[in-house]
Amino acid sequence: MNSTTPLLANPETAILEGLIPGYAFISRFLLSYLQIDLSLYIPYIISVTCLYFGSQYLSRYVHHLFSDYFMSSAEVRIHDEVYTYLMFWVSRHKTMQNTIHLYASTRLVSGRYYYDSDDSDGSEEDIDEEEIARGTFDDWWSKIIARDRTKRLRFTPSSGVHYFWYKSRLVFFQRVRDESPKSSLYMRDHSERLIISCFGRDTTLLKQLLADAQAAYVARDRNNTIIYRGQKTNGNTDWIRCMTRAPRALSTVVLEQTQKDAFVSDIKEYLHPRTRRWYSNRGIPYRRGYLLHGPPGTGKTSLSFAAAGVLGVPLYLLNLSSKKLDEDDLLGLFHELPRRCIVLLEDVDCAGMTQKRAANDPDTQKDTNIFPDANGSGEKPAGVSTEKQGISLSGLLNVIDGVAATEGRILIMTTNHPEKLDAALLRPGRVDMSIGFGYAQSHDVEELFASIYSMLEGDLRSTETQVICEKPKVPLVNGVQAVDETQSLSTPPVDNAKLAQRFAALVPSGEFTAAEIQGYLLNHKADPQGALEGVEQWLKSTQKVREKRLEALNLGK
Repeated sequence: MNSTTPLLANPETAILEGLIPGYAFISRFLLSYLQIDLSLYIPYIISVTCLYFGSQYLSRYVHHLFSDYFMSSAEVRIHDEVYTYLMFWVSRHKTMQNTIHLYASTRLVSGRYYYDSDDSDGSEEDIDEEEIARGTFDDWWSKIIARDRTKRLRFTPSSGVHYFWYKSRLVFFQRVRDESPKSSLYMRDHSERLIISCFGRDTTLLKQLLADAQAAYVARDRNNTIIYRGQKTNGNTDWIRCMTRAPRALSTVVLEQTQKDAFVSDIKEYLHPRTRRWYSNRGIPYRRGYLLHGPPGTGKTSLSFAAAGVLGVPLYLLNLSSKKLDEDDLLGLFHELPRRCIVLLEDVDCAGMTQKRAANDPDTQKDTNIFPDANGSGEKPAGVSTEKQGISLSGLLNVIDGVAATEGRILIMTTNHPEKLDAALLRPGRVDMSIGFGYAQSHDVEELFASIYSMLEGDLRSTETQVICEKPKVPLVNGVQAVDETQSLSTPPVDNAKLAQRFAALVPSGEFTAAEIQGYLLNHKADPQGALEGVEQWLKSTQKVREKRLEALNLGK
């Protein structure tokens, strides 16, 4: 056949042109310039192509076959807390830190599914106490600012398969991201799973690895109190771990000791195993609720936080005033609570729970959206929005004491105006103990003064060059002000116990909250003598501020 004959005249060439676009042009080019007839190599090309794809299929088949019968694996989804444990453990594994394929971030995982509470990154802890004592505030602060400008970089294995040794066994770590086109941008960023696998069909090694990862993550928190907050973001409602804080001593809460002891003893009795069995045998729902009421700044939230630290249980915060949460979200949050925890609902009087329900009317008692007018018609007054506003009272009652309500948790509600709350919320079974907080009495003021100026373990000792104060202060040694060298040797040292008694005698009993007194003392935290000398001026200025506020309220009415 003449070389100039059109290649498409050949039926085989026409078929190949349909299967491989551009085949005719390539064949003509090779035949005209290189004298190569591509049609002679077609069988070889097809054989190599089939061999390539066949080997790919065979390798995947063999891999799946080997994985199914000769390996064990464990899969972890990003939505589960185990994901946090494993990522934390892997990011600190010596072998995985040397991997050549890394994912760099300021957090181990971006988004709401992980929170690294190591916010300080050791900036303050890395500076030695003696170094602080030798330097000035400017020297110390310049180092802190220099470290804060650059966030700590965290490196984790990137997407793909990695391997490391654990207990002399080879373990494969695979990070898989879901790139489904149907997923939204947000879901694509957070649709991820981790797969760990090893040789052998026994999963004991993998279970031990996950247990060690969990233990390492929990050990990082030490005895700190873990705080969660209920939030709704991007259509998902969940408890978000927001911080860990050192436990607060119960002695720092300004409240009568008998009330504090009764509160903690009641919680301990409730958490005892025999109490749960007692409730179960009698068919009583295993729940406990407390109401802390009193003026703002009297220590209601502080007592809740201190109780969580004493018991070593996590603290769950929920804002009922949020318009983003509905009753289904509230029900889902309570169902996700662990068996032993404290749920804190702050300022329930500000969350729409103050509407009184009509008496002697079963229907209206179930409907918290009825607004009876002066004529008792039940019509909503003008100007009241009919739009659903957050969580209703009936929704809250069903969650905390309904048929499907969770058991084992401790519910604490705080309010500044208990008289405004509906009686249904305060009945036994929902509120089992009520604790009233008042203004600080003389003995409370004395204890607060002594606690502020006592030298506690972990405090940085004062030096001649103060880090925070504007002027040099006489250092405190074991809670007692040291003797100034310029004073006479016969001058006795200042006794903080006597200063506390004198301070308590000057502050009127039952007129100030613990927060107000503490706020004043913090302005003189290194100078107890100065706090004593300036208390009269503080009392006068505070009285003037109160009179102005009262006058403004009267004018507003």
